[in-house]
Amino acid sequence: MSQSNFIVSKCMLIPNGSSLDEEYEISGGLPKINYYESIESPSISMTIRFHDIDQVIGRKGITGGELVEVTVKDGTEGDEFKITKDHRMILNAVVDMNTTSQVQEATLDFVSEETFINETSRLNKKFTGNISETVKKILTDDEKGIKTKKDVFGTEDNETRAVNSYSFIGNLKRPFDTIQWLCPKAQSANDDFGFMFFENLDGYHFKSIKTLLNQEAIKYTFADRPMEQPTILQNMLEQSNDVGMNLRMGMYANKTIYVDIENQEAEVIDFDANKDLNLKKKAKLNGLEEKPTRLMYRVNDAGVSQKGAERDKKDPKTSLAVYQNKSYIRNNLLFSQAMAISIPLNVLLRAGDVIEIELPLKKGDGDKPVDSTGNDKTNDPSGKYLICELRHIIGGGRGETQLKLIRDVFTA
Repeated sequence: MSQSNFIVSKCMLIPNGSSLDEEYEISGGLPKINYYESIESPSISMTIRFHDIDQVIGRKGITGGELVEVTVKDGTEGDEFKITKDHRMILNAVVDMNTTSQVQEATLDFVSEETFINETSRLNKKFTGNISETVKKILTDDEKGIKTKKDVFGTEDNETRAVNSYSFIGNLKRPFDTIQWLCPKAQSANDDFGFMFFENLDGYHFKSIKTLLNQEAIKYTFADRPMEQPTILQNMLEQSNDVGMNLRMGMYANKTIYVDIENQEAEVIDFDANKDLNLKKKAKLNGLEEKPTRLMYRVNDAGVSQKGAERDKKDPKTSLAVYQNKSYIRNNLLFSQAMAISIPLNVLLRAGDVIEIELPLKKGDGDKPVDSTGNDKTNDPSGKYLICELRHIIGGGRGETQLKLIRDVFTA
C-alpha cells in the first residue's frame, strides 16, 4: 500500500448496552486512528482522536462500553483496514478532551471486549488433558472463561500444538493469567520449548516460538525514495545482543532451584544454553558462557495441582522443571536483537508474522561488505525478524505502519 491517499470512510460508535441510544458516525470529525497489537499482549487496542463537532461525548452520554466500527480505504490500491462488530472492540475510556475557541477534540481508547470479560472472570474448576485443548476451552467453552467467538489458532494442528498434558485447579485465577502461566509448561513436537499467547486482528494465537519463526517471510527493502512496494521508510536498531545483560539474566548458563512444597523437596536444575538448546550459533565468551551467572528460585507448580497431576513418565521429578527452565530461556533469547522500522501502511501484516528486511551495505577495503558504521556483514542487521509489535497510524489522508522486530541471534 502507498503512504498517502487513505480515506476513513466509516468510523461509527454503536450502542452496546451502554448509555448511547443510537449509532453515531464520527468520520466527519477528521479522525486520527492509532491501532496496536503485540505478541506480548492478549488484547488488541486502538485510539481514535477526532473533532467532536456535535459534542457527542457530552450530549450523547458517552460513558464507555460502546462498540466501534472502522473502515479505511486506500484510494489507489483498493485495500481496506476494517474493524467490524466481530472484532468486539469496546470503548474503554475517553482519554482526554481539548476544547479551543473553534472545536473540541477528544481521544477515545478502545480494547477488545474480552479484556473486560477477563477482569470479571475467575477459573475455579479442575482442568485436565492436553495444554492446547485446555487453552481453547478457557477461551471458548468454559462457563467461567472468556467465551470468545473469535478464531483461536495453534490449538488444532497436531504438528504445531502442545503435545503434553497438564492437570491443575483454576485457583480463581483470571483466564488470561492462567493461559500465560501455561505457556512455559507447553512443549511441542521435537522437544521445542517456549509458547506465546496473544491476540491480533485475525484472532487469538497459542503457538510455539518455533512455529512462529517457521512462517514464510515477507520481504522489505530500504529505499531513500520509496517508489515501489514494499519499502522501508525508516529503521533504527534498538538492541543487539547485550552480553552484559545476557550474563545478568543467566541466558548462557544458570542454576534454578525448584521448590516442591507438596513433597517438601528442592531440586537444582543446571542449564547451559550451548548444551541444552539447539543453537546454530554457539555463545563464545572465553569460557564465561559456561559459568552460571544467575541463581533463580521457583515454586514447582505441581504443588498447586490435584493429586495425580500428569507429569512426564520418563522422569516424573524433574521433567516439568527442566522444560519450564528451557522455555524461560528460549523466550529471553527471542528478544536478543530488536529493531524498529516504519513502512507505508500495510493492513495485511500482523503481530506474529515473519518479515525479512534488507538494509543497505557499502563496500569497504577489499571485498568484505561493511555497514554504514564500518562493521562487517557478520553484524549486518538485515535478515528475518518476528513482528513483536505492530502499530497502524492513519489520519489526514496518510497511513504508516510502525513495527518492532525481534530475533534470536543464536538460532536465526
